[in-house]
Amino acid sequence: MFSEFMISRFLPTTARGRVRLACVLTVASSLALVVACEKVPLLAPSGSTITLISSATTLPVNGTTTIIAQVLEASGSAPHSGTDVTFTTTLGTIQPSEVSTDTGGRAIVTFNAGNASGTAVISALSGGASVSSANAVKILVGTAAVGRVFVNANPVLVPATGGSSTVSATVLDINGNALPSALVTFSTTSGTLSTGAVTSDINGVARTILTTFASATVTASVGAQGATGGGTTPPATGTPTPTPVASSGTASGSVTVALAAAATLVITPPTTPPSAGLPATFTFAVTAAASNGSAIKNVSVNWGDGAPTQDLGAITGTVPVSHIYQKAGTFFIQAVMTDVSGNVTNINSSVSVVPVANPTILITPSVPATSGGAFTTVTFQLQVTPPAGVGILDAIIIFGDGQSNDLGGLSGSTSVSHGYDAGHRGQITVTVTVMDTLGRTTSGTASINVP
Repeated sequence: MFSEFMISRFLPTTARGRVRLACVLTVASSLALVVACEKVPLLAPSGSTITLISSATTLPVNGTTTIIAQVLEASGSAPHSGTDVTFTTTLGTIQPSEVSTDTGGRAIVTFNAGNASGTAVISALSGGASVSSANAVKILVGTAAVGRVFVNANPVLVPATGGSSTVSATVLDINGNALPSALVTFSTTSGTLSTGAVTSDINGVARTILTTFASATVTASVGAQGATGGGTTPPATGTPTPTPVASSGTASGSVTVALAAAATLVITPPTTPPSAGLPATFTFAVTAAASNGSAIKNVSVNWGDGAPTQDLGAITGTVPVSHIYQKAGTFFIQAVMTDVSGNVTNINSSVSVVPVANPTILITPSVPATSGGAFTTVTFQLQVTPPAGVGILDAIIIFGDGQSNDLGGLSGSTSVSHGYDAGHRGQITVTVTVMDTLGRTTSGTASINVP
Protein backbone atom coordinates (compact mmCIF):
# COMPACT_ATOMS: atom_id res chain seq x y z
CA MET A 1 0.00 0.00 0.00
CA PHE A 2 1.21 3.48 -0.91
CA SER A 3 0.31 6.94 0.50
CA GLU A 4 1.15 10.29 -1.21
CA PHE A 5 1.56 13.80 0.28
CA MET A 6 2.08 17.14 -1.62
CA ILE A 7 4.74 19.47 -0.26
CA SER A 8 5.41 22.88 -1.83
CA ARG A 9 7.54 25.93 -0.98
CA PHE A 10 8.90 28.98 -2.76
CA LEU A 11 12.48 29.02 -3.92
CA PRO A 12 14.59 32.16 -4.33
CA THR A 13 14.07 34.24 -7.48
CA THR A 14 15.85 32.84 -10.53
CA ALA A 15 16.79 34.39 -13.83
CA ARG A 16 13.25 33.76 -15.09
CA GLY A 17 11.52 34.71 -11.86
CA ARG A 18 10.50 33.24 -8.62
CA VAL A 19 9.47 29.55 -8.82
CA ARG A 20 7.64 27.19 -6.55
CA LEU A 21 9.07 23.78 -5.67
CA ALA A 22 6.34 21.12 -5.70
CA CYS A 23 7.22 17.69 -4.24
CA VAL A 24 5.26 14.48 -3.91
CA LEU A 25 6.12 12.29 -0.88
CA THR A 26 5.24 8.59 -1.38
CA VAL A 27 5.22 6.25 1.65
CA ALA A 28 5.48 2.58 0.78
CA SER A 29 4.22 -0.18 2.98
CA SER A 30 7.77 -1.02 3.74
CA LEU A 31 8.04 2.47 5.19
CA ALA A 32 10.40 3.42 2.41
CA LEU A 33 10.10 7.11 1.32
CA VAL A 34 10.06 8.14 -2.33
CA VAL A 35 10.27 11.90 -3.09
CA ALA A 36 9.64 13.41 -6.59
CA CYS A 37 10.03 17.22 -7.07
CA GLU A 38 9.69 19.70 -10.04
CA LYS A 39 10.03 23.52 -10.47
CA VAL A 40 6.75 25.28 -11.33
CA PRO A 41 6.72 29.00 -12.51
CA LEU A 42 5.05 31.43 -10.13
CA LEU A 43 1.87 32.67 -11.84
CA ALA A 44 -0.87 35.09 -10.92
CA PRO A 45 -3.49 33.45 -8.70
CA SER A 46 -7.06 32.96 -9.86
CA GLY A 47 -9.10 36.15 -9.93
CA SER A 48 -6.11 38.37 -10.75
CA THR A 49 -6.23 41.10 -13.42
CA ILE A 50 -3.63 42.43 -15.86
CA THR A 51 -3.70 46.01 -17.17
CA LEU A 52 -1.39 47.03 -20.02
CA ILE A 53 0.07 50.53 -20.30
CA SER A 54 1.97 51.86 -23.32
CA SER A 55 3.93 55.11 -23.48
CA ALA A 56 3.04 55.49 -27.17
CA THR A 57 0.05 54.87 -29.42
CA THR A 58 1.94 55.42 -32.68
CA LEU A 59 5.46 54.56 -33.78
CA PRO A 60 7.56 54.90 -36.91
CA VAL A 61 8.93 51.70 -38.36
CA ASN A 62 11.75 50.36 -36.17
CA GLY A 63 10.53 52.58 -33.35
CA THR A 64 10.44 51.38 -29.75
CA THR A 65 8.35 52.02 -26.67
CA THR A 66 7.94 50.69 -23.13
CA ILE A 67 5.06 48.37 -22.26
CA ILE A 68 4.05 47.90 -18.60
CA ALA A 69 1.82 45.10 -17.35
CA GLN A 70 0.25 45.86 -13.98
CA VAL A 71 -0.79 42.64 -12.22
CA LEU A 72 -3.20 42.81 -9.26
CA GLU A 73 -4.76 39.99 -7.24
CA ALA A 74 -8.50 39.88 -6.59
CA SER A 75 -7.91 41.72 -3.31
CA GLY A 76 -6.33 44.63 -5.23
CA SER A 77 -2.84 43.99 -3.90
CA ALA A 78 0.23 43.10 -5.94
CA PRO A 79 1.08 39.41 -6.23
CA HIS A 80 4.32 37.94 -5.01
CA SER A 81 7.25 39.59 -6.74
CA GLY A 82 8.67 37.32 -9.41
CA THR A 83 5.27 36.39 -10.81
CA ASP A 84 5.76 35.39 -14.47
CA VAL A 85 4.02 37.44 -17.20
CA THR A 86 4.10 36.42 -20.86
CA PHE A 87 3.63 39.05 -23.62
CA THR A 88 2.42 38.56 -27.19
CA THR A 89 2.19 40.90 -30.19
CA THR A 90 0.76 40.62 -33.70
CA LEU A 91 3.50 42.86 -35.17
CA GLY A 92 7.11 43.53 -34.24
CA THR A 93 8.80 41.98 -31.23
CA ILE A 94 8.75 42.23 -27.43
CA GLN A 95 11.94 41.97 -25.45
CA PRO A 96 11.89 39.95 -23.31
CA SER A 97 8.69 38.12 -24.11
CA GLU A 98 8.53 36.72 -20.55
CA VAL A 99 9.38 38.80 -17.50
CA SER A 100 8.76 38.76 -13.77
CA THR A 101 6.87 41.35 -11.77
CA ASP A 102 8.57 43.70 -9.33
CA THR A 103 7.39 44.32 -5.77
CA GLY A 104 4.65 46.56 -7.13
CA GLY A 105 3.30 43.90 -9.43
CA ARG A 106 4.68 45.52 -12.59
CA ALA A 107 6.29 43.65 -15.47
CA ILE A 108 8.17 45.97 -17.87
CA VAL A 109 9.24 45.11 -21.44
CA THR A 110 10.28 46.93 -24.62
CA PHE A 111 8.24 46.78 -27.83
CA ASN A 112 10.16 47.09 -31.12
CA ALA A 113 7.91 47.94 -34.08
CA GLY A 114 10.12 46.33 -36.71
CA ASN A 115 10.27 47.45 -40.34
CA ALA A 116 6.67 46.71 -41.40
CA SER A 117 3.70 49.08 -41.18
CA GLY A 118 0.49 47.96 -39.53
CA THR A 119 -1.29 47.72 -36.18
CA ALA A 120 0.45 45.90 -33.36
CA VAL A 121 -2.00 44.28 -30.92
CA ILE A 122 -0.17 43.55 -27.66
CA SER A 123 -1.52 41.30 -24.92
CA ALA A 124 -0.23 39.61 -21.76
CA LEU A 125 -1.15 36.65 -19.55
CA SER A 126 -0.14 35.04 -16.30
CA GLY A 127 -1.85 31.96 -14.91
CA GLY A 128 -5.59 32.45 -15.18
CA ALA A 129 -5.26 36.20 -15.73
CA SER A 130 -5.02 37.67 -19.21
CA VAL A 131 -5.76 40.87 -21.13
CA SER A 132 -9.01 40.83 -23.09
CA SER A 133 -8.97 41.74 -26.75
CA ALA A 134 -10.90 44.89 -25.93
CA ASN A 135 -8.21 45.98 -23.46
CA ALA A 136 -5.19 44.96 -25.51
CA VAL A 137 -2.75 47.73 -26.36
CA LYS A 138 -2.93 48.76 -30.00
CA ILE A 139 0.00 50.65 -31.52
CA LEU A 140 -0.15 52.02 -35.05
CA VAL A 141 3.17 51.47 -36.79
CA GLY A 142 4.60 53.32 -39.80
CA THR A 143 2.07 54.43 -42.38
CA ALA A 144 -0.73 52.87 -40.36
CA ALA A 145 -0.25 55.79 -37.95
CA VAL A 146 -0.58 58.52 -40.56
CA GLY A 147 -3.06 61.24 -39.72
CA ARG A 148 -2.45 64.10 -42.16
CA VAL A 149 -0.15 65.14 -44.97
CA PHE A 150 0.60 68.82 -45.52
CA VAL A 151 2.11 69.75 -48.89
CA ASN A 152 3.94 72.98 -49.70
CA ALA A 153 5.84 74.23 -52.74
CA ASN A 154 8.69 76.71 -52.97
CA PRO A 155 8.16 78.64 -55.11
CA VAL A 156 4.45 78.33 -55.83
CA LEU A 157 4.90 80.34 -59.03
CA VAL A 158 7.44 79.46 -61.74
CA PRO A 159 8.24 81.56 -64.83
CA ALA A 160 5.79 81.56 -67.73
CA THR A 161 8.47 79.75 -69.73
CA GLY A 162 8.57 76.96 -67.13
CA GLY A 163 10.76 76.22 -64.13
CA SER A 164 11.33 74.09 -61.04
CA SER A 165 9.84 74.07 -57.55
CA THR A 166 10.71 72.06 -54.44
CA VAL A 167 7.63 70.24 -53.13
CA SER A 168 7.71 69.26 -49.43
CA ALA A 169 5.26 66.86 -47.80
CA THR A 170 5.08 66.92 -44.00
CA VAL A 171 3.65 63.67 -42.61
CA LEU A 172 1.93 63.76 -39.21
CA ASP A 173 0.58 60.85 -37.20
CA ILE A 174 -2.92 60.75 -35.71
CA ASN A 175 -1.62 62.61 -32.66
CA GLY A 176 -0.17 65.46 -34.73
CA ASN A 177 3.44 64.38 -34.27
CA ALA A 178 5.97 64.18 -37.11
CA LEU A 179 6.04 60.69 -38.61
CA PRO A 180 9.53 59.72 -39.83
CA SER A 181 10.40 56.76 -42.06
CA ALA A 182 7.02 56.88 -43.83
CA LEU A 183 7.00 56.16 -47.57
CA VAL A 184 5.48 59.13 -49.41
CA THR A 185 4.33 58.70 -53.01
CA PHE A 186 4.24 61.84 -55.18
CA SER A 187 2.24 62.35 -58.37
CA THR A 188 1.68 65.38 -60.61
CA THR A 189 -0.87 66.46 -63.19
CA SER A 190 1.81 68.07 -65.34
CA GLY A 191 5.59 68.16 -65.66
CA THR A 192 8.02 65.71 -64.12
CA LEU A 193 9.17 64.86 -60.59
CA SER A 194 12.76 64.17 -59.60
CA THR A 195 11.52 61.15 -57.65
CA GLY A 196 8.11 59.62 -57.17
CA ALA A 197 8.63 57.89 -53.81
CA VAL A 198 10.52 59.34 -50.84
CA THR A 199 10.85 58.22 -47.22
CA SER A 200 10.13 61.00 -44.73
CA ASP A 201 13.10 62.20 -42.69
CA ILE A 202 13.43 62.53 -38.92
CA ASN A 203 11.15 65.58 -39.06
CA GLY A 204 8.50 63.73 -41.04
CA VAL A 205 9.32 65.64 -44.26
CA ALA A 206 9.72 64.15 -47.73
CA ARG A 207 10.81 66.28 -50.70
CA THR A 208 10.80 66.06 -54.46
CA ILE A 209 11.49 68.59 -57.24
CA LEU A 210 8.85 69.44 -59.81
CA THR A 211 9.90 70.68 -63.25
CA THR A 212 6.98 71.96 -65.29
CA PHE A 213 6.01 74.17 -68.22
CA ALA A 214 2.34 74.32 -67.23
CA SER A 215 0.27 74.69 -64.09
CA ALA A 216 0.64 71.47 -62.07
CA THR A 217 -1.04 69.98 -59.01
CA VAL A 218 1.28 67.73 -57.00
CA THR A 219 -0.26 65.17 -54.64
CA ALA A 220 1.61 63.41 -51.84
CA SER A 221 0.05 60.16 -50.56
CA VAL A 222 0.90 57.97 -47.60
CA GLY A 223 -0.62 54.51 -47.37
CA ALA A 224 -2.87 52.98 -50.02
CA GLN A 225 -2.74 54.75 -53.36
CA GLY A 226 -5.64 56.97 -54.22
CA ALA A 227 -6.98 57.10 -50.66
CA THR A 228 -8.55 60.44 -49.96
CA GLY A 229 -10.28 59.95 -46.65
CA GLY A 230 -13.22 62.02 -47.84
CA GLY A 231 -11.55 63.94 -50.64
CA THR A 232 -11.01 67.63 -51.24
CA THR A 233 -11.15 70.03 -54.15
CA PRO A 234 -7.68 70.87 -55.53
CA PRO A 235 -6.41 73.95 -53.65
CA ALA A 236 -5.94 77.47 -54.96
CA THR A 237 -2.46 78.38 -56.06
CA GLY A 238 0.06 77.77 -53.30
CA THR A 239 -2.54 76.78 -50.68
CA PRO A 240 -1.79 73.34 -49.18
CA THR A 241 -4.89 71.32 -48.33
CA PRO A 242 -4.49 68.25 -46.10
CA THR A 243 -6.95 65.43 -46.57
CA PRO A 244 -9.00 64.49 -43.45
CA VAL A 245 -7.80 61.52 -41.41
CA ALA A 246 -8.68 58.22 -43.04
CA SER A 247 -9.69 55.22 -40.96
CA SER A 248 -7.55 52.90 -43.09
CA GLY A 249 -4.23 54.55 -42.24
CA THR A 250 -4.01 56.56 -45.45
CA ALA A 251 -3.80 60.29 -46.09
CA SER A 252 -2.84 62.67 -48.85
CA GLY A 253 -2.42 66.36 -49.55
CA SER A 254 -1.79 68.50 -52.59
CA VAL A 255 -0.48 71.85 -53.73
CA THR A 256 -0.70 73.68 -57.04
CA VAL A 257 2.36 75.20 -58.69
CA ALA A 258 1.22 77.75 -61.27
CA LEU A 259 2.92 79.70 -64.03
CA ALA A 260 3.63 83.28 -63.08
CA ALA A 261 2.12 85.75 -65.52
CA ALA A 262 4.51 88.53 -66.50
CA ALA A 263 3.67 92.19 -66.02
CA THR A 264 3.68 94.57 -68.99
CA LEU A 265 6.02 97.52 -69.48
CA VAL A 266 5.45 100.55 -71.71
CA ILE A 267 8.09 103.28 -72.29
CA THR A 268 6.81 106.68 -73.43
CA PRO A 269 9.41 109.25 -74.66
CA PRO A 270 8.88 113.00 -74.22
CA THR A 271 6.08 114.48 -76.35
CA THR A 272 8.56 116.86 -78.01
CA PRO A 273 12.03 115.82 -79.12
CA PRO A 274 14.46 116.34 -76.25
CA SER A 275 17.48 118.56 -76.66
CA ALA A 276 21.04 117.36 -76.37
CA GLY A 277 22.57 118.19 -73.03
CA LEU A 278 19.20 118.75 -71.34
CA PRO A 279 17.24 116.31 -69.13
CA ALA A 280 14.65 114.34 -71.05
CA THR A 281 11.83 112.72 -69.06
CA PHE A 282 10.58 109.27 -70.08
CA THR A 283 7.55 107.54 -68.56
CA PHE A 284 7.88 103.89 -67.52
CA ALA A 285 4.46 102.26 -66.92
CA VAL A 286 4.35 98.80 -65.29
CA THR A 287 1.00 96.98 -65.24
CA ALA A 288 0.73 93.86 -63.09
CA ALA A 289 -0.86 90.68 -64.46
CA ALA A 290 -4.55 90.22 -63.70
CA SER A 291 -3.92 86.78 -62.13
CA ASN A 292 -0.89 84.78 -60.95
CA GLY A 293 1.11 87.97 -61.07
CA SER A 294 4.56 88.22 -59.57
CA ALA A 295 6.27 91.18 -57.92
CA ILE A 296 8.75 93.14 -60.01
CA LYS A 297 12.35 92.56 -59.04
CA ASN A 298 14.10 95.14 -61.23
CA VAL A 299 13.85 97.19 -64.41
CA SER A 300 17.15 98.02 -66.11
CA VAL A 301 17.56 100.50 -68.98
CA ASN A 302 20.19 100.82 -71.68
CA TRP A 303 19.70 104.33 -73.09
CA GLY A 304 21.58 103.53 -76.29
CA ASP A 305 24.09 106.36 -75.99
CA GLY A 306 26.94 104.45 -74.40
CA ALA A 307 26.01 105.47 -70.87
CA PRO A 308 26.12 102.71 -68.20
CA THR A 309 22.98 100.61 -67.84
CA GLN A 310 20.69 102.16 -65.26
CA ASP A 311 18.81 100.06 -62.68
CA LEU A 312 15.44 101.50 -61.78
CA GLY A 313 14.67 98.89 -59.09
CA ALA A 314 11.30 97.31 -58.33
CA ILE A 315 9.15 99.99 -59.90
CA THR A 316 5.36 99.73 -60.03
CA GLY A 317 2.72 101.86 -61.67
CA THR A 318 3.83 104.91 -63.67
CA VAL A 319 7.29 106.30 -62.91
CA PRO A 320 9.04 109.28 -64.60
CA VAL A 321 12.73 108.73 -65.33
CA SER A 322 15.12 111.42 -66.61
CA HIS A 323 18.15 110.98 -68.81
CA ILE A 324 20.52 113.42 -70.53
CA TYR A 325 21.73 112.76 -74.05
CA GLN A 326 24.95 114.64 -74.61
CA LYS A 327 24.59 114.87 -78.37
CA ALA A 328 21.90 114.94 -81.01
CA GLY A 329 20.82 111.86 -82.92
CA THR A 330 18.43 108.90 -82.81
CA PHE A 331 18.94 106.49 -79.94
CA PHE A 332 17.43 103.04 -79.34
CA ILE A 333 16.36 102.29 -75.79
CA GLN A 334 16.34 98.74 -74.40
CA ALA A 335 14.63 97.91 -71.09
CA VAL A 336 14.71 94.54 -69.29
CA MET A 337 12.10 93.82 -66.62
CA THR A 338 12.50 90.82 -64.28
CA ASP A 339 10.15 89.59 -61.57
CA VAL A 340 10.71 87.44 -58.50
CA SER A 341 9.39 84.35 -60.32
CA GLY A 342 12.08 84.62 -62.99
CA ASN A 343 10.04 86.11 -65.84
CA VAL A 344 12.16 88.32 -68.14
CA THR A 345 10.48 90.90 -70.37
CA ASN A 346 12.40 92.89 -73.01
CA ILE A 347 11.00 96.21 -74.24
CA ASN A 348 12.47 98.45 -76.97
CA SER A 349 11.84 102.12 -77.75
CA SER A 350 13.61 104.98 -79.51
CA VAL A 351 14.03 108.73 -79.24
CA SER A 352 15.31 111.47 -81.52
CA VAL A 353 17.44 114.09 -79.81
CA VAL A 354 17.82 117.54 -81.40
CA PRO A 355 20.64 120.07 -80.94
CA VAL A 356 20.14 122.80 -78.37
CA ALA A 357 19.83 126.31 -79.73
CA ASN A 358 22.39 128.88 -78.59
CA PRO A 359 21.36 131.79 -76.42
CA THR A 360 20.23 134.84 -78.39
CA ILE A 361 22.07 138.11 -77.79
CA LEU A 362 20.64 141.49 -78.82
CA ILE A 363 22.71 144.70 -78.52
CA THR A 364 20.84 147.94 -79.08
CA PRO A 365 23.18 151.00 -78.88
CA SER A 366 22.06 154.56 -78.30
CA VAL A 367 24.77 156.89 -79.83
CA PRO A 368 24.59 160.70 -79.44
CA ALA A 369 24.57 162.76 -82.61
CA THR A 370 27.56 164.90 -81.55
CA SER A 371 30.65 164.44 -79.49
CA GLY A 372 30.30 165.10 -75.84
CA GLY A 373 33.67 166.66 -75.37
CA ALA A 374 36.45 164.62 -73.86
CA PHE A 375 34.15 161.58 -73.66
CA THR A 376 31.22 160.53 -75.77
CA THR A 377 28.82 158.37 -73.78
CA VAL A 378 27.04 155.57 -75.57
CA THR A 379 24.23 153.59 -73.92
CA PHE A 380 23.73 149.90 -74.82
CA GLN A 381 20.48 148.01 -74.22
CA LEU A 382 21.40 144.30 -73.85
CA GLN A 383 19.02 141.32 -74.16
CA VAL A 384 20.35 137.79 -73.43
CA THR A 385 17.80 134.95 -73.90
CA PRO A 386 18.97 131.37 -73.30
CA PRO A 387 16.89 128.37 -74.56
CA ALA A 388 14.67 126.56 -72.10
CA GLY A 389 16.62 124.55 -69.60
CA VAL A 390 19.88 126.39 -70.23
CA GLY A 391 21.34 128.92 -67.82
CA ILE A 392 23.90 131.68 -68.28
CA LEU A 393 27.02 131.35 -66.19
CA ASP A 394 28.75 134.60 -67.25
CA ALA A 395 28.37 137.51 -69.68
CA ILE A 396 31.03 140.06 -70.72
CA ILE A 397 30.62 143.16 -72.86
CA ILE A 398 33.72 144.31 -74.77
CA PHE A 399 33.36 147.99 -75.79
CA GLY A 400 35.92 147.93 -78.59
CA ASP A 401 38.25 150.48 -77.01
CA GLY A 402 40.20 147.99 -74.93
CA GLN A 403 37.77 148.08 -72.04
CA SER A 404 35.14 145.55 -70.96
CA ASN A 405 32.57 145.00 -68.27
CA ASP A 406 31.63 141.68 -66.57
CA LEU A 407 27.86 141.40 -66.40
CA GLY A 408 27.74 138.12 -64.44
CA GLY A 409 25.03 135.57 -65.14
CA LEU A 410 22.95 137.90 -67.25
CA SER A 411 19.69 136.44 -68.45
CA GLY A 412 17.20 138.96 -69.67
CA SER A 413 17.64 142.71 -70.23
CA THR A 414 20.00 145.27 -68.85
CA SER A 415 21.34 148.69 -69.78
CA VAL A 416 25.05 149.58 -69.85
CA SER A 417 26.69 152.98 -70.57
CA HIS A 418 30.25 153.57 -71.65
CA GLY A 419 32.26 156.72 -72.41
CA TYR A 420 34.62 156.78 -75.39
CA ASP A 421 37.57 159.19 -75.19
CA ALA A 422 38.86 161.36 -78.03
CA GLY A 423 41.22 158.62 -79.14
CA HIS A 424 38.36 156.28 -79.96
CA ARG A 425 36.14 157.89 -82.50
CA GLY A 426 34.60 156.56 -85.66
CA GLN A 427 33.54 152.96 -86.39
CA ILE A 428 33.78 150.66 -83.37
CA THR A 429 32.55 147.05 -82.87
CA VAL A 430 30.97 146.12 -79.53
CA THR A 431 30.84 142.43 -78.54
CA VAL A 432 28.82 140.59 -75.85
CA THR A 433 30.05 137.07 -75.04
CA VAL A 434 28.11 134.64 -72.78
CA MET A 435 28.98 131.20 -71.40
CA ASP A 436 25.99 128.90 -70.70
CA THR A 437 25.48 125.92 -68.42
CA LEU A 438 26.22 123.52 -71.28
CA GLY A 439 29.74 124.93 -71.45
CA ARG A 440 29.18 126.73 -74.71
CA THR A 441 30.35 130.26 -75.55
CA THR A 442 28.08 132.45 -77.69
CA SER A 443 28.85 135.97 -78.92
CA GLY A 444 26.78 138.83 -80.33
CA THR A 445 28.12 142.05 -81.91
CA ALA A 446 26.98 145.53 -82.85
CA SER A 447 28.78 148.31 -84.80
CA ILE A 448 28.59 151.93 -83.71
CA ASN A 449 29.96 155.21 -85.13
CA VAL A 450 31.27 157.29 -82.25
CA PRO A 451 31.15 161.06 -83.16
